[in-house]
Amino acid sequence: MTATPSVPACPVCGGNHARLFFSLSDQPVLIGVLWPDADSARACRRGDIDLAFCPDCGFIWNVSFDPDRIEYDQQYDNSLHFSPTFQNYSQKLVDRLVDTYGLHQRTVVDIGCGKGDFLAMLCEAGGNTGYGFDPSYEGERVNTSAADRITWSNDYYGEEHARLQADLLASRFVYEHIPAPNDFLRMIRRSITDPDRTVIYFEVPDTDLIIRQGSVWDVIYEHCSYFSVESLTRSFAVCGFDVLRVEETFEKQFLTIEARAARTDTGNPGSNTGNPGSNTGNLGQLAADVAAFGETQNAKMSDWRDRLAQWRAEGRRAVAWGAGAKAVGFLNMLGDRDTITRVVDINPHKQGKHLAGTGQQIISPQALTEDPPDVVVLMNPIYRNEITAQLAELGLAPELINS
Repeated sequence: MTATPSVPACPVCGGNHARLFFSLSDQPVLIGVLWPDADSARACRRGDIDLAFCPDCGFIWNVSFDPDRIEYDQQYDNSLHFSPTFQNYSQKLVDRLVDTYGLHQRTVVDIGCGKGDFLAMLCEAGGNTGYGFDPSYEGERVNTSAADRITWSNDYYGEEHARLQADLLASRFVYEHIPAPNDFLRMIRRSITDPDRTVIYFEVPDTDLIIRQGSVWDVIYEHCSYFSVESLTRSFAVCGFDVLRVEETFEKQFLTIEARAARTDTGNPGSNTGNPGSNTGNLGQLAADVAAFGETQNAKMSDWRDRLAQWRAEGRRAVAWGAGAKAVGFLNMLGDRDTITRVVDINPHKQGKHLAGTGQQIISPQALTEDPPDVVVLMNPIYRNEITAQLAELGLAPELINS
């Protein structure tokens, strides 16, 4: 029997009141690495998830996370930019950032740039010069008119890159992968020599989606840190930033923050522009939601196992749509290989490969015409209209069910 892990001090606020509230064992450690065949996908590296909640700041983290199990390289692909819905969201974000901060012929640094889509959009929109850092970056994936103004690197961003003084320093969907978030943010703070020049933009998954909306499938191993409005604001404030804006976006699936380096790093969260102390009134409700999470989500998983068993008994053919984090969480938590045998994804670089842990093959939407499903499980309902339109174009009308 596995021993209950101890809970250290909160990595964000240093509080000692955190408690474990949800655990999963034997989960794939990387959701963005796909495999050439089902056997290798099922033999992927795994780890345990033991989530702790800090009632003092609202931060949630996996106390069993082991960074040595994680290795990012060019095989990693979790790009959402093939979706028109996500492209539209990203373009509106780019336009707002360029307009708000006057990003024309300026310098943009993107920490964790992925395959490079967002940085390319920023450089195109404002005629900016860009520097992108990500071990998963692959050349030639992004066709951009700004190519001659962008420098790409497969390195992790570190203090040695402080010479690249940016007008915008962006980082999307990276901070949740950092086991010591404040150390990372303080490193960035030290690299900024002109607080008036550099604006910080971070984007992370919103804890609201998991805890309040009950999306347990978004609990994955590589996301070792889970931020609420309160904890994200607190982290920036204690690390020496003045918070300019915090917003829940994409139907409260994402959380964004904009900040500047404070001229005086007091370490006092109440002294900063963002005033995280003003958000603490929400912590009581968040604590109540966390307390109920384990029971409600275990019941949800049980209900889904019953539903899958019924589909098998009825001979219903089912596929999942979306080969990202939610699909990996959904299929591995339910332990399903036999009911949902295929996963659809519009990213052509994923098609033909196999999902981590359970090994389902990833197929294109067009492949559904060869063996039409009775049921499509939507991994993310925000894409429902987009998916419905694609199915209609293929002449298919399966039942659509939100995961």
